[in-house]
Amino acid sequence: MIILKYSRMEITKLEGEDKKLYELVAHLAMNGEVLAYNLNYPYKTSEAHLWFVATDNDNVIGFIPVKREGGIAKVNNYYVVDDDHAVFAALLKEVINTLSVDFDIESITQVRHVPDFEQNGFAVMFYWKRYAKMRAFKKNEEERVRTDDAKNRGTVQ
Repeated sequence: MIILKYSRMEITKLEGEDKKLYELVAHLAMNGEVLAYNLNYPYKTSEAHLWFVATDNDNVIGFIPVKREGGIAKVNNYYVVDDDHAVFAALLKEVINTLSVDFDIESITQVRHVPDFEQNGFAVMFYWKRYAKMRAFKKNEEERVRTDDAKNRGTVQ
């Protein structure tokens, strides 16, 4: 378990079968309102998952489980109280910082949350009706894309 502190919250990283994970999120994962937030898709975990859990004064204010398999880290669901942009930003930053060295990071993101993911290093690959498949750029890829865009606009020589 690793705990990272932000100004008003802590981000805890937990393996998918860690007992502390169940203490923190089980009451939410079984809550009807939280399931509705996730479009009634159940939250899943396994030994392949790494969970990023945001807390404020010991209250869970968001989480992102990430399944690691075959060189890809997959975000298939998440929860953030009141869709708080700062919580999304902190969680997504930790996902990218922790996993981007060893994994390509992909997300199946609810369309309403695409802007939060885009503001935090993800780009849309394609859309479905209620979801978008997104990919996080690694730091060197993001810089290359910005440089290529600038060259295409004629602002970099």
